[in-house]
Amino acid sequence: MRAFLSFLTVCLTFSFLCANGTTYAQGDRDEPSIETEPRYTFAIVYPYVHRFFDPVTEQAILQGRQHSVRVIARASDRGSSAEQIEIMRTLIAQRVDGIAIAPTDAERLRPMVDRAVESGIPTITFESDIPGSRRIGFLGTDNYRAGENLAHVLARVLEFRGQVLIITGLASQTAVTQRLQGIKDALERFYPHVRILSVRSGEGHPRLTRVAIETQLREFPHADALVTIDATGGPTAIAIWKAMGWTSADRHLVTFDDTAESIDGLRNGVVSAVVTQTQWTWGPLIVDRLLDIIAGQPIPDYLDTGTIELTPQNVGMYRMFRMFPEGMQ
Repeated sequence: MRAFLSFLTVCLTFSFLCANGTTYAQGDRDEPSIETEPRYTFAIVYPYVHRFFDPVTEQAILQGRQHSVRVIARASDRGSSAEQIEIMRTLIAQRVDGIAIAPTDAERLRPMVDRAVESGIPTITFESDIPGSRRIGFLGTDNYRAGENLAHVLARVLEFRGQVLIITGLASQTAVTQRLQGIKDALERFYPHVRILSVRSGEGHPRLTRVAIETQLREFPHADALVTIDATGGPTAIAIWKAMGWTSADRHLVTFDDTAESIDGLRNGVVSAVVTQTQWTWGPLIVDRLLDIIAGQPIPDYLDTGTIELTPQNVGMYRMFRMFPEGMQ
């Protein structure tokens, strides 16, 4: 009964939000005014516009409403660090009360994060960190460990022997480079018979990703598997697999992040496995961490929210976890 009541509450809440036009995720959008004047305005800055981030903003809005916090979302249209820098400049000038940023490029965004903190705006990072910056804390995936997890899943899918292609997203993003290093190190350490043939970047762009994957497949037609290591690679790879008429029986595809395409591909036999972050937990954590900082309470310097392996056997239960985030704690 408690689970049913919780489910009903979630449904009613989302129905209310839909009626008020607030169930968006990323891009330059603001939450419409809440019933009372908000105490604070928090900004979430994404590296690019992608549906992967939808649950982050949705859950942040829900959490913010419980604490009279207005949540606004900003994102680079092209995954551009220059656009993110301008977004940060604007937010600092607007004197928002807190910022959470997933940087496209740690080196280029470090000065802006430092400037925000020096201006008295509590600033944290999520999804991808900015080491050496003045950010007050990081929350999200330990991306090196995520790469190790991908390597273990890949090796098991291949029955510990095979040749692999890897497609990455934004090459400048710390999260991507850490995942890639985690895969390489784990394969070298534990799985000597699983060999990487090629690593290419699609720079987070569907057309460039398609070109990169098609080039890899032409150069290495006998590769046993393709691995994508961010949310932008999976949907494009799945479209190619479908166009070729391939399933996991023909060539393995292991994707990262729970895009709708990856979940569907897992269910219909195109995708062999999915390793996903728990991004639906990030929104409430962002709101709570910024509120804690404002209240003068210490927050963890680094909070790993972990990854989950999805298979055809557990994907249904995973959807229940998504519906009831407390079930993941």
